[in-house]
Order: sequence, then C-alpha cells, then structure tokens
Amino acid sequence: MFKSFTSHTATATAIAATRRAVLGLALLPALIVAGCATATGPAFTALEAPPAGKAQLYLYRKSALYASGASYAVTNAATKKVLGELFNASYLVLPLDAGKHVISVDERGFASAKNFEVQAEAGKSYFVEYDSSKGLLLGWGLLSGSAAKTEVQALADLKDLRRAN
Repeated sequence: MFKSFTSHTATATAIAATRRAVLGLALLPALIVAGCATATGPAFTALEAPPAGKAQLYLYRKSALYASGASYAVTNAATKKVLGELFNASYLVLPLDAGKHVISVDERGFASAKNFEVQAEAGKSYFVEYDSSKGLLLGWGLLSGSAAKTEVQALADLKDLRRAN
C-alpha cells in the first residue's frame, strides 16, 4: 500500500512538473515579444501636410503575429541611406523629393529585402502598406510585400498604429 502511495505521489509530481513546463513554453513567445522593439511614437491622429516642395510617403505595417517583435530596416535602395525602422503596428512618414524613388524594406533574416517604387510629385501624399503577415503560414516571408493604398484605405489602417519616426 505504501508503494502505491509513493507511486501516486511521484505521478502527481511528474504531472505538475509537466504542466509547469507546458505553461512556461506557452508563455515564452509572449515574454520574447514583450522584450522586443516596438514603436514608441505617438498614436496616429491625422495626416500631416507634406513639407514645402516635397511629397510625403506614409509607409505602414499593421499589427500581425508574424515577426511581431521584429523591426524592418527601410532604406533608399539607390543610395542605401537608412530612412527608418518599421515596427509591428507602426508607420513612418518619409518626405520625398519630386521624382522616382525606390524604397527597400529588409526583414532582416526573415526574407530577402523587398523593393517598391514611388513616383513622387511635390505637394502630394502617398500611402503604402507593407504586409508580412502571410509569411508565418506561407513560406516565411516569401509572400511579404507592399501595396499602394488610397488615402481612405490608409486612414482606416493608420488609426490603429503608432509613429515609428
């Protein structure tokens, strides 16, 4: 009888240890993401007028599980000049001279850098969503990319985001 009691106690201890391990593993991604970089700027409230003689690009990334703790490097593809960091649930406001610009978004190891082109006209605002949310299920960033948005579409998305620059 004592042997059965010891066996039961050992089984209960093993079950408790397993539960703690499973709980710890379940919480690990949340702890990792909590310690990762996020946009600390103000929440979006309204569009800004482009600077005099320039165009303005709103580049944004909606909240998504895939790479939620990662920031993406945004550069001018021609000059390699860093324009900013795009975080999960964030946006950048990038002033542009009139003319053609090739912007590069580098997911830093999740996928190769993706480029998109903007033909900027002074006094105008442009809106581009960078979407990497398909990466988790469909090829680890192979389907990431950008999509031009209308002002109405962008305003609906931007209201939930924080400024990254």
